[in-house]
Amino acid sequence: MDELRIFGGVVALGLAAFAIRRSQKRELRRGELLAISVFVVALALAAVVPVVYAPVLSGLGFERGDDRQIIGLLVISNLLLFMFAFRGFIRDDRLSDEVGNLVDYMALRRLEDSGWPTVRGSCAVVIAAYNEADNLPSVLGQMPEEIEGLTVLPIVISDGSTDATESTARNLGATVMRRNLRRGQGAAVRLGCQVALRTGAQVIVTMDADGQHDPKEMDRLVRPLLAGEADIVQGSRVLGSFEVESNVRSHGVRLFARLLSLLGRTKVTDPSNGYRALTPATFQRLDLKQDQYYVSELFLDATRKGYRAIEVPITVRKRASGVTKKGKTVRYAWGFSKAIIRTWLR
Repeated sequence: MDELRIFGGVVALGLAAFAIRRSQKRELRRGELLAISVFVVALALAAVVPVVYAPVLSGLGFERGDDRQIIGLLVISNLLLFMFAFRGFIRDDRLSDEVGNLVDYMALRRLEDSGWPTVRGSCAVVIAAYNEADNLPSVLGQMPEEIEGLTVLPIVISDGSTDATESTARNLGATVMRRNLRRGQGAAVRLGCQVALRTGAQVIVTMDADGQHDPKEMDRLVRPLLAGEADIVQGSRVLGSFEVESNVRSHGVRLFARLLSLLGRTKVTDPSNGYRALTPATFQRLDLKQDQYYVSELFLDATRKGYRAIEVPITVRKRASGVTKKGKTVRYAWGFSKAIIRTWLR
């Protein structure tokens, strides 16, 4: 029991130091400071005179004896700490969104000032790129000039690149949007799709900038849309072919495919593939929030809103050069899982 009381006192001191430091930096609102102060006093009182909370804890089922009331105090304090942490995460996410939206607005204004592409009824190909100057010549060099009678309009979103990504893409004839702040592939794709809408594109295609997707297979994605057979067409390495990079990733693809098929009520075999085509009307109705792990979010949101989604076989190759921008396997799986859960809860 003495150890638990000491632990409670240490937690109270730690929270007090945290509140003082944050308040000196003016990072806490008055109400938040007051709430933390009350919490610190309550914990300190519990450490010194724990019996003072006996009536309340008894009403919650924590009877006296065998340290049960001390355990009850720790349970309640942990719940309160979780609430404070959760509130902090929400504030950080909100601030991140506000800064990101401002950066996107400035990027759109820069492109608007330089002149929007004037190709109406095109097939806009959105390519999110972060330091992919070495791979873009291969990707853009293989890009067809026309797909099913539509002029192909490559749009490269440089997501905070520090190499020659922008100049390389521009010299190869792509429309380039520069964003100074790196937010992630999902945010870059959203921004690129906004550009595609403003150019009057008839079809929007998304693909990676690392050379894993074959531009010559683009017609497989576009044809079902133009035929009115689907609203979104997803490329699938499982139905096609791919070069195995990791057995763990292969098992992960199958696991997440089953999960997304269940949640989206539409069978999918390759949920993490970013090579897809969709109509502008479909994109405008989607509620996309994920800055990084957007692939699962897009497919799940579309299928749950009743859009027709199908898969077509494609080839996925190893990265042409450089190092992957994706996180380690466990980190990627965790981020992918959170994106699915958040989308499904929405």
